[in-house]
Amino acid sequence: MAPCPDCGIDEADISVPDAIAAIRSFPRRYREALAAVPPALLRTRPDPDTWSVLEYAVHAREVLELLAMTLPIVLEHPDSQFPPIDVTEATNTRPDWVLDPELALAGIKTATDALATRADDTPWAAWDRTFMIGDDEHPASWIVSHAAHEGAHHLRDIDRVTRLLS
Repeated sequence: MAPCPDCGIDEADISVPDAIAAIRSFPRRYREALAAVPPALLRTRPDPDTWSVLEYAVHAREVLELLAMTLPIVLEHPDSQFPPIDVTEATNTRPDWVLDPELALAGIKTATDALATRADDTPWAAWDRTFMIGDDEHPASWIVSHAAHEGAHHLRDIDRVTRLLS
């Protein structure tokens, strides 16, 4: 994989221990990021094509929850296959009540706790087990490196939007 064109993070360079450490840091970091934004601005988009701070936090929660559910499946059932997810469709069909900061933060905490705990309990040899998303094959270790990337990437998005709203 190539580095992310938006944030420069290269998932291939993230070790499992570093990914777990990053994942464990997300509840605090997201809480701090949302606390830095006046509540009246959490749902404000700086322009029509850029999500709000809260939309980025909710998206991060959704991704982390999905990855936390995926890891045990992949570890227990190697060669699992999953369909690709259309993020735009998921976002466009998200009910408005989901855009709640405490719900987002609680979901991030629950997902990261589950993901990090399962990762801590995973034997080193199991990280090479593969699975498919659409036509793309990944090792189980990709789940935690992708979680670390997604969490950090969207914290950067939140920071950017916060600066735009200031």
